[in-house]
Amino acid sequence: MSGSLLKLRTLSLFVALVVTLSLASIDAGASPKLKKSASRAKGKVAKGKGGKSKSKNSSRASARRGNSRSRSIGSRGSRRGGRFYARGRGRRSRWRRQVASAGTHGVGVHNYLSNAWTQEVGPGDKRTQSSDEGNPIAGSGVGEVNARINPQPATSSATDEVTRPRIANLDPAEAPPMNPLVAAYTDSLATFGFSAENQGFIVTTLKGEVLAEHNADRLFNPASVTKIATSLTAISRLGPDFKFRTSLYTDGTLDPATGVLHGSLYVIGSGDPALFPENAMMIADKLNRSGIREIDGNLVVLGQFFFNFSTAREASAKAFRAVLTPDTWTAQAKASYTRFLAIRSAEDRDSGTQKAPPLSGPPSLKINGQTISDPTVNTSKLSPLAVHTSLPLLRVLKGLNDFSNNWMATVIGNLVGGPDAVERFLKTEVGFKDDEVSFATSSGLGANAISPRGTITMLRKLITYLESKGLVPAEILPVAGVDAGTLERRFTDVYRGSVVAKTGTLSSVSALAGVAYTRQRGPLLFVIYNHGGNAHRFRAAQDETIKKVITLYGGPAPVRYATSGPARVSQRLADRTAESRGSSNQR
Repeated sequence: MSGSLLKLRTLSLFVALVVTLSLASIDAGASPKLKKSASRAKGKVAKGKGGKSKSKNSSRASARRGNSRSRSIGSRGSRRGGRFYARGRGRRSRWRRQVASAGTHGVGVHNYLSNAWTQEVGPGDKRTQSSDEGNPIAGSGVGEVNARINPQPATSSATDEVTRPRIANLDPAEAPPMNPLVAAYTDSLATFGFSAENQGFIVTTLKGEVLAEHNADRLFNPASVTKIATSLTAISRLGPDFKFRTSLYTDGTLDPATGVLHGSLYVIGSGDPALFPENAMMIADKLNRSGIREIDGNLVVLGQFFFNFSTAREASAKAFRAVLTPDTWTAQAKASYTRFLAIRSAEDRDSGTQKAPPLSGPPSLKINGQTISDPTVNTSKLSPLAVHTSLPLLRVLKGLNDFSNNWMATVIGNLVGGPDAVERFLKTEVGFKDDEVSFATSSGLGANAISPRGTITMLRKLITYLESKGLVPAEILPVAGVDAGTLERRFTDVYRGSVVAKTGTLSSVSALAGVAYTRQRGPLLFVIYNHGGNAHRFRAAQDETIKKVITLYGGPAPVRYATSGPARVSQRLADRTAESRGSSNQR
């Protein structure tokens, strides 16, 4: 019995020794991690108080390691069958195609742009001109576009406009224990069941003073916030007043007695992304006014001719031809006739003394020959007939961003050189480093990557450019609770009109970036990047966060806005247009 007791005591001592050694080993292994975690937490609190991080480069490197998904950039896209494609990695890593189609917002952006034609403009803003001089191809506007999107290389300078946002120099004695904006952000996320650990957030003044930041240097997929970069590149290269030209020519002669053009009609496009049935009726009406009612030859469509959200030239040509005469109108064309009448009336209003003759019926242009879209057709001996010009680029971009139309963003991005050119613009003319931005698409589809701080820099560049032209952010980005589109049903309470921003949504990705207008601090720039959860709940957390930011700085200060028909129009833009009526440089 005593021997058994001795063995039991020996076994108990052995077990106790093993447990003690195991606990010591666990404690020794955990201590460095705990110290590292405490150090990180201390650094976050310091940064929330306004202190500078010790090593921005090491922070960015760590952020990039933690966000490898955002760095997986796909190929630059291809065009197949009239659709634009980009490729982005899925979770299980085989490349998958993502189609840049007009999507559900196609109807909305079409309504907006159609209504924009009826807004008051000056006599210099004419959409269709009677003739065009010079070589037909040169007159198509393609050469002009290439010249304007490929200027001499710009040299970047270290000015306040291109420097990164700076941490605010707050008085430590007056600073709260934790930055209230960071607290508001994390609390809003927690309310909707999200951890702030892998989310991005930053708020700054227009001058670059950082009021709050969280993971500001980490790379995120911005989704459709990418369209801000595309818009900035396009408007900087081409200007807000740039108009796409669709040029009309013939190789024949007109018989005035019969209204028959003995020859073919040549239509040469320059990439207009907003050519719809009502615009085709405008072209037919213009040719009718010139005495042309029948084409004895063919319809030849060349150049970058896109019609009704299609980039396939052959399909676009056939759809365009079907609208030229009421005999072949589709249901959509019939519905577009009232749009055409409104546009015609608006052009009469703005043309001064040159009134259009009254209509006896819908415009009609009968074509007897074939529809040809072969680019090898000889165009050296053509005579100009007319030029149809689009809305100004500023209004096209406004419609694109209000409804976040991927198809239009892809077309305009390709016009300035594609996602590579947009990325290059940010690096050479805004000051981004090579590892701070990567774009696979111009629309936001696929795997793009940028940090919240980089997005703030991009926003400041856009606002600076707009101010140099007498414009404001509301004239290119949607106004929450006011403009139809992606922000129409957000901030519809007392904050209506106080947020001007771009949304972004992909699978498990949601973003919001723009300007919040406050009473005490004026306009504040903000960026929120969320990933890894339900987009609807992310949007609710974003709205709550921005409302807290606005409230903390004295409440909302809405931009002045008025409505005009089914689409909304900036009051400032309307005022500026009214003041400049009679000028030849209307926007």
